[in-house]
Amino acid sequence: MEEQEIIKDETKQVRIGFSHGDVNGIGYEVIIKTLMDKRIMDFITPIVFGLSKVASYHRKTVNAKDFNFNLIKRVDNANPRRPNIFNIDDREVKLDLGVSTSIAGEMSYLSLKAAV
Repeated sequence: MEEQEIIKDETKQVRIGFSHGDVNGIGYEVIIKTLMDKRIMDFITPIVFGLSKVASYHRKTVNAKDFNFNLIKRVDNANPRRPNIFNIDDREVKLDLGVSTSIAGEMSYLSLKAAV
C-alpha cells in the first residue's frame, strides 16, 4: 500500500489562540518550548495573546536563541508558518518570576479575554 502525501492548505489551517497565563509563571516557557517544534505549524496557526516584551524576556530565560514570535496587530495577519503574538496591552509590566501580583493577574485576564 502506497503512503499518500498530505497536501497542506494553509488557508484552511485552524488558528489556535494561546493565553499566556500568569506572566510570572511558566506559561511562556511551556508555550515557547512547544512552539519551537516547527512540526506544529503543519497542523495549526498558533497565536499567543500576550505581551511581546514579556515573551522576549521569557525567551531569553529558556535560552531559545533561534525562536522568535511574529508580532501581529490583527489576527487575520497571522503567519501560518510562524508562531504569532498579538499584544493585549501596551503597558510596561514589571516581572517578578514566581510571585503572583495584581498586574500579572490583570494581564492573565486580558490574555484569556482576547483569546476567547
